[in-house]
Parts: sequence; structure tokens; C-alpha cells
Amino acid sequence: MSSLPLAEIRRRFFEGETLPDNSVPGPILHSWRRCLGLGLSSARLRLPDKLDDASLGSRQQENADWLQLARPAIDALFDSVVDDGHVVIVADRHGVILDQMGHPAFLDRAERVALLPGMDWREDVRGTNAIGTALVLGGPVRVRGSEHYLERNRQLSCTAGAIVSPQGELLGVVDVSGLPRKLGDAQQQQVQAAVRHIEQRLFDEQAGALFELRFAPDAATLTTPRCGRLGFDDDGVLRAANRAALSALGLDWPALGHGRFAALAGQSLEHWLSRHGIDVASLRHGGQLYSARLLPPTPRQAAPAAAADPAARATRQPDSKVGRHDAGALPDGLLQRGQRLLEADIPVLILGETGVGKERFVQALHTASSRASAPLVAVNCAAIPEGLIEAELFGYEEGAFTGARKQGAKGRLREADGGILFLDEIGDMPASLQARLLRVLQERLVVPLGGGIGQKVDVRIVAATHRNLEHEVAAGRFRADLYYRLGHYPLRLPPLRERGDVAQIAANLLAQHGGARRGVTLSAALADFIRRYPWPGNLRQLDNLLKTLLALVDDGTELGIAHLPDTLREQQPAAGSASGGQLAALLQQHGGNASAAARALGISRSTFYRRLRQG
Repeated sequence: MSSLPLAEIRRRFFEGETLPDNSVPGPILHSWRRCLGLGLSSARLRLPDKLDDASLGSRQQENADWLQLARPAIDALFDSVVDDGHVVIVADRHGVILDQMGHPAFLDRAERVALLPGMDWREDVRGTNAIGTALVLGGPVRVRGSEHYLERNRQLSCTAGAIVSPQGELLGVVDVSGLPRKLGDAQQQQVQAAVRHIEQRLFDEQAGALFELRFAPDAATLTTPRCGRLGFDDDGVLRAANRAALSALGLDWPALGHGRFAALAGQSLEHWLSRHGIDVASLRHGGQLYSARLLPPTPRQAAPAAAADPAARATRQPDSKVGRHDAGALPDGLLQRGQRLLEADIPVLILGETGVGKERFVQALHTASSRASAPLVAVNCAAIPEGLIEAELFGYEEGAFTGARKQGAKGRLREADGGILFLDEIGDMPASLQARLLRVLQERLVVPLGGGIGQKVDVRIVAATHRNLEHEVAAGRFRADLYYRLGHYPLRLPPLRERGDVAQIAANLLAQHGGARRGVTLSAALADFIRRYPWPGNLRQLDNLLKTLLALVDDGTELGIAHLPDTLREQQPAAGSASGGQLAALLQQHGGNASAAARALGISRSTFYRRLRQG
């Protein structure tokens, strides 16, 4: 790159002078030229008005299908960047922002430059910017500070990636924006990873109706977003693809509808399946040898109606929004350690009080893992009657017991094949079942009730409990061998009272739920109450309270003590009653400045030190 300051490069460009080679990245220079050709001014543009709520709601509804599939990846992206002060933005294929969530400190700055839902950020409207330029390029782009065409946007740095359907249709953009000095390569990689996961989920949604060919140089990556994926109809015509496949084969989207399986593989679909079935086989193309697997279409089944019995409710999938928790309030590296354990096929055991966000943490693990497109099957061991849990986990053959369904049942372990099984409240699993689970963990073979042929399963295990399993083992209620099989490296999610400034966590949650967009804020008195209240229900209790208060107040409200329910107001703790752990965390939050920490609690510095010593 050129050593000239960017301000000098901009001056030369807009005055028509020749620029040194490599003075700015190629995509930025080409975008500047497009904008100049459209007659856009870098100093001032006539910008369109923000969409009204009805029009924005209509846009969001038009994009609801892909947004729903994208939500877990977007939530995980938010969790990974919010602590650095960034915002995550989602826009449609026309450049209109549909959603925005981020750090409260940056949301105000974003609002000043109209980086808000309902605003149009197409390149031909706002000049060079990550959202609009990514749409033009159909791929990733980063725009830093003064690389923005419009002078007023130089306070931003943004990195974005375009989302493309398996048919090559441009759907929208995911963007991370922040201060120029804070946004770099790491955020660009995180955005690109999120786009890959979203596009993989979009492909998964359609793959069932097609013959799907997966290929990669390494067979171990055939289940990851980086493998090539092609979808063929019954006649062997190419109907769907991901970008990894097109890049590897030297193709582009116009190949859809024209490319044929036989031309790629040198044999028909039927011949391949008769020779290899669904096993991994070799595929050679252009001198490159790949590991490949061909999967035939699977009939799409209607989603079952919501079950009324407790067992069915206990095994429902976790909420798709659970990844959108305040991950920054957790110890550094906790999620990353969980990811490494999961990828190494080591069971992940999560410990923590009720309400600390164990299910949220598991959803974030799943989204960040190489199995994000595979099933995450959740079983609450405490909510299923003891007589049914064995059948729920292992399945059963026809006639295995009175009341068994005529066709039998697959069982949750086999449903999770290729993905992750989440055993919530495993400390409540009946002792009689613990031995069978241990055998499955060791042999990876599931035998349904009533006999039948055992089936090998490829499943990663995540377990969680609020109980002290060491005490349960000592009391004889939990098998020691199962505990040691699960507890290689237990991960403890701390209670809310140990996560630093709880009022800041509340402010972040409020922003995530739309409080910032609606102008709803926390008063100093309510922030003080939140810091001092013990939160026995932990993150769940705080999150539910904030969502409820948002539903009850008008836009622009400053939430105060009077807005709390009577039952909570009556429990208002005395000033300065924070625990020793909360005080230490608050002191760290204020950089060791005891005076500032004491002011935040409304007490004197001497009282703060005295209570800190008392613990």
C-alpha cells in the first residue's frame, strides 16, 4: 500500500489526479469511481428518509424466512464483538437496515450517522460503505474510516459480507461496524464465518429435496461450512451450490440449470449410489482429488404439532434466540474452551446455578461449532418421568412396552446423529439409566428398547446441571464412572452476582431487546437497585424483568424504581448491601478506583473498603 496519508489520496482522487499504485484497496477505488460516475458528492448527499414502522415491518416480514435461519449465527456474531464496542447490522438485498444490535456506547454514534433500522445504505445512495459495497460485489468488503466516500462517515469502520442463497440469489448483508481503531482482521473473519454458517443453513433447508454431493480435500471437513456442496435434481441437473463448491470447480452461478452430475463425476447419480451408497468415495476433478459423499433426497416431513405431555415439552429445541445473551459477562475464554472440548470430541460438562444461562451457552457452543448445521437435540432429564426417559433417549421397537407406538420411535440419541445431544439437568438422571448412557459414550452404539440392531451414532455430548455432582457421587446418587467420563474439564457459569457490574449487563440486555431503538433507558436509581439486588433467578430473572418492563412502557421512558412490580420493590435492598464478590467485581470494573466504585453504589469510600474487607 502507498505511504501517502489517506487524506492526501482522497484529495488527489477528487481533483482528478493520478493515484500511486496500490494507494487504496482495489474494491475501495473501484467503488469511489462508481460513486463519482453517478455524480455523488463526497461532502453532502441528499439522503432518503427513514422508513416508517409499518414499512420497516413489511420489509422484515418479506425477509423473515432467511432471517430466521440466520438468527443463531447473527446472535453468535453479536456475542463475539459486543465487548469490543461494536454493533451488528443486518440489511436486506436493497441495502435497507432491518435490524441492529450492539454496544450501548456505540449505538449513539451509529444513530448520529443514521446507521439505524429503516435507513437505506445502498452504495448509490450513501457512497462507498460496507453494506452497500458488499451488495455490489456480492461478497465480503471492509471499509475503514476515510475510505468511506461520504466525508461524514469517516468516524466509522465497517466490515460486511453478502448472503447468497444456494441458487445465487442475493438475500442481504451482515455487517459489523465500530470505531476505526478497534475494528480489524478479527472482526472481518468473524463476519465471514457468520456468512458461511448462514449460507450452510440455507443450503440445509433445501438439500432434502435434492441429491446432495459434498466434497473436500479432507474427509474430516465434509460436515463443516468449508466443504463444497452441490444439489442435483432427479435428472442430474445442477440446481443448487455453495460458494466453496463453485470456487473449487471454477464455476459461477450461471452454471445452475446447466451443469450435470455425469459431467462432473463421470457417471450417473444411480451408478454412483449403486457403487458407493452414502459412503465417502474419491472424486477427481481438474487434477485435484477430493473425498466426496452423495446423499439422496429425503422426504420432507411436516413439523409435528406441539406436544401436550410433559415429556415432549421437555425435549423441545432450545429457543433460536438463546445465543443473544450477554456473553461478555462471562469469564474470558469460557466459550472458546467449550468449543475446543467439543471439537476434540470431549464431553462438555456445564455447571451453574439455575438461571445462569446454561441453555444459552449451549446454543452459542452449537452455533460456533463445526456442527452448526447439524441437529442440536435437547433433553431435560429432570422434566421427563423416570419411566419414559429411557425410551426418549434410546428409542424403542414396535411392541417394546404397553402404549408403544406401532412403528416404534427413533430416540433422541439417534436424532442427534451427526450433531450434538444436550443433556440438561443430568444430575437428575435416574441411576438405572446412567449405566446405559456410560456404555453409549464408550461404544457409540445405541440399542433401542425391545432389542433390534444396534446403530452406530456420531454424536457430541454436552451436559449441564445445577447440582454438585461430586456430592451426588459421594451420596451414591450419581455414578462415579459416569461423572469422570463427563467431567474431564467442567465449565462453571458464574451466577449473575459474580459477573461484574450487573447494571451494565442490564443496559446491554435492554439494548438487545430494542430498548436503545425505542429510547428506553435505566435511571440511576434503578441501576443502583439492580447492582444491589441479589438476583436469585440470575440472568433469566433479570432478562425476563427487562423484557416485561419494555412491554409495559412507552418509547422514551426512563425506567425507575416505580416501574418495578410491587413484589420486587418490597425487596429493595439497603444501599451498600452488595456482596463481597460484587464489590470486588465493581472495583475491577472501575479500574481499581475505589472512589468511583463507591459513588456507583451511593456509599462512602471508607464504607466501601470496610464492606470489601468483610466480604
